[in-house]
Amino acid sequence: MIAYPNHMRPARQKDNDLSWPLKILIGIDQLGNAIADGNPDVTISARVGEFARSEKRVQRFWRTLEFIINVAFLPVDGPDHCFNAFKRESDEVETQGNDIARAILCIFVLAFCPIIYVILRAAVIFIPEWRHKPEKYKTLAVEP
Repeated sequence: MIAYPNHMRPARQKDNDLSWPLKILIGIDQLGNAIADGNPDVTISARVGEFARSEKRVQRFWRTLEFIINVAFLPVDGPDHCFNAFKRESDEVETQGNDIARAILCIFVLAFCPIIYVILRAAVIFIPEWRHKPEKYKTLAVEP
Protein backbone atom coordinates (compact mmCIF):
# COMPACT_ATOMS: atom_id res chain seq x y z
CA MET A 1 0.00 0.00 0.00
CA ILE A 2 1.31 3.42 -0.92
CA ALA A 3 1.47 6.00 1.86
CA TYR A 4 0.51 9.44 0.57
CA PRO A 5 0.88 12.71 2.47
CA ASN A 6 -2.57 14.11 3.27
CA HIS A 7 -2.36 16.85 0.63
CA MET A 8 -1.42 14.32 -2.12
CA ARG A 9 -3.88 11.57 -1.24
CA PRO A 10 -5.91 10.49 -4.31
CA ALA A 11 -9.61 11.35 -4.24
CA ARG A 12 -11.98 8.59 -3.17
CA GLN A 13 -13.73 6.98 -6.06
CA LYS A 14 -17.48 7.46 -6.20
CA ASP A 15 -17.98 3.66 -6.16
CA ASN A 16 -16.71 3.49 -2.57
CA ASP A 17 -19.86 5.27 -1.43
CA LEU A 18 -22.12 2.55 -2.86
CA SER A 19 -23.40 -0.39 -0.89
CA TRP A 20 -22.33 -3.90 -1.79
CA PRO A 21 -25.76 -4.95 -3.21
CA LEU A 22 -25.95 -1.77 -5.29
CA LYS A 23 -22.49 -2.44 -6.74
CA ILE A 24 -23.67 -5.91 -7.80
CA LEU A 25 -26.84 -4.51 -9.42
CA ILE A 26 -24.81 -1.92 -11.33
CA GLY A 27 -22.45 -4.68 -12.47
CA ILE A 28 -25.38 -6.75 -13.74
CA ASP A 29 -26.72 -3.66 -15.53
CA GLN A 30 -23.34 -3.09 -17.18
CA LEU A 31 -23.20 -6.76 -18.17
CA GLY A 32 -26.58 -6.39 -19.86
CA ASN A 33 -25.29 -3.37 -21.75
CA ALA A 34 -22.19 -5.31 -22.84
CA ILE A 35 -24.33 -8.25 -24.01
CA ALA A 36 -26.30 -5.73 -26.11
CA ASP A 37 -23.03 -4.62 -27.79
CA GLY A 38 -22.51 -1.61 -25.55
CA ASN A 39 -19.59 -0.31 -23.50
CA PRO A 40 -19.13 -2.67 -20.51
CA ASP A 41 -18.35 0.32 -18.26
CA VAL A 42 -21.69 2.03 -18.97
CA THR A 43 -25.13 1.18 -17.62
CA ILE A 44 -28.12 0.64 -19.88
CA SER A 45 -29.70 3.81 -18.47
CA ALA A 46 -26.68 5.95 -19.38
CA ARG A 47 -26.57 4.49 -22.89
CA VAL A 48 -30.27 5.17 -23.41
CA GLY A 49 -29.96 8.64 -21.88
CA GLU A 50 -27.21 9.54 -24.33
CA PHE A 51 -28.91 8.38 -27.52
CA ALA A 52 -32.41 9.55 -26.58
CA ARG A 53 -31.11 13.09 -26.90
CA SER A 54 -28.46 12.80 -29.59
CA GLU A 55 -29.17 10.08 -32.16
CA LYS A 56 -31.59 11.30 -34.81
CA ARG A 57 -31.88 8.17 -36.97
CA VAL A 58 -33.55 5.98 -34.36
CA GLN A 59 -34.45 8.59 -31.76
CA ARG A 60 -38.01 7.28 -31.30
CA PHE A 61 -36.58 3.91 -30.25
CA TRP A 62 -34.24 5.51 -27.68
CA ARG A 63 -36.95 7.88 -26.39
CA THR A 64 -39.34 4.96 -25.87
CA LEU A 65 -36.73 3.01 -23.88
CA GLU A 66 -35.92 6.16 -21.91
CA PHE A 67 -39.59 6.60 -20.98
CA ILE A 68 -39.90 2.98 -19.79
CA ILE A 69 -36.70 3.13 -17.72
CA ASN A 70 -37.52 6.56 -16.26
CA VAL A 71 -40.95 5.34 -15.13
CA ALA A 72 -39.38 2.28 -13.48
CA PHE A 73 -36.86 4.37 -11.51
CA LEU A 74 -39.15 7.36 -10.82
CA PRO A 75 -39.74 6.66 -7.10
CA VAL A 76 -36.05 6.67 -6.21
CA ASP A 77 -34.34 8.75 -8.89
CA GLY A 78 -36.89 11.23 -10.19
CA PRO A 79 -38.11 11.93 -13.71
CA ASP A 80 -34.76 12.04 -15.56
CA HIS A 81 -33.03 8.84 -14.44
CA CYS A 82 -31.51 8.07 -17.86
CA PHE A 83 -30.24 11.57 -18.54
CA ASN A 84 -28.75 11.84 -15.04
CA ALA A 85 -27.06 8.45 -15.53
CA PHE A 86 -25.62 9.69 -18.82
CA LYS A 87 -24.32 12.88 -17.17
CA ARG A 88 -22.59 10.79 -14.47
CA GLU A 89 -20.92 8.65 -17.15
CA SER A 90 -20.49 11.26 -19.89
CA ASP A 91 -16.74 10.63 -20.12
CA GLU A 92 -17.38 7.11 -21.46
CA VAL A 93 -17.64 6.39 -25.18
CA GLU A 94 -20.77 4.50 -26.22
CA THR A 95 -22.12 3.05 -29.45
CA GLN A 96 -25.75 2.57 -30.34
CA GLY A 97 -25.11 -0.87 -31.86
CA ASN A 98 -26.77 -2.55 -34.81
CA ASP A 99 -30.41 -3.67 -35.04
CA ILE A 100 -29.72 -6.97 -33.27
CA ALA A 101 -27.93 -5.21 -30.41
CA ARG A 102 -30.81 -2.76 -30.03
CA ALA A 103 -33.29 -5.66 -30.06
CA ILE A 104 -31.36 -7.35 -27.23
CA LEU A 105 -31.31 -4.08 -25.32
CA CYS A 106 -35.06 -3.71 -25.82
CA ILE A 107 -35.62 -7.24 -24.49
CA PHE A 108 -33.61 -6.43 -21.35
CA VAL A 109 -35.56 -3.22 -20.75
CA LEU A 110 -38.97 -4.81 -21.37
CA ALA A 111 -38.13 -7.84 -19.23
CA PHE A 112 -36.62 -6.11 -16.21
CA CYS A 113 -38.23 -2.67 -15.95
CA PRO A 114 -41.66 -3.98 -14.86
CA ILE A 115 -39.94 -5.96 -12.09
CA ILE A 116 -37.85 -2.94 -11.09
CA TYR A 117 -40.99 -0.79 -11.13
CA VAL A 118 -42.83 -3.04 -8.67
CA ILE A 119 -39.81 -3.50 -6.39
CA LEU A 120 -39.01 0.22 -6.20
CA ARG A 121 -42.64 1.23 -5.65
CA ALA A 122 -42.79 -1.18 -2.70
CA ALA A 123 -39.32 -0.18 -1.47
CA VAL A 124 -40.17 3.49 -1.01
CA ILE A 125 -43.19 2.51 1.07
CA PHE A 126 -41.12 0.41 3.46
CA ILE A 127 -37.93 2.49 3.27
CA PRO A 128 -39.07 6.13 2.95
CA GLU A 129 -35.51 7.50 2.88
CA TRP A 130 -35.10 5.88 -0.57
CA ARG A 131 -37.83 8.13 -1.97
CA HIS A 132 -36.66 10.69 -4.54
CA LYS A 133 -35.94 14.08 -3.03
CA PRO A 134 -35.91 16.81 -5.70
CA GLU A 135 -33.86 19.16 -3.52
CA LYS A 136 -31.03 16.61 -3.64
CA TYR A 137 -30.40 17.55 -7.28
CA LYS A 138 -30.82 21.33 -7.03
CA THR A 139 -27.73 23.22 -8.02
CA LEU A 140 -26.60 26.28 -6.15
CA ALA A 141 -26.70 29.53 -8.08
CA VAL A 142 -23.22 30.96 -8.47
CA GLU A 143 -22.94 34.68 -7.88
CA PRO A 144 -20.94 36.51 -10.60
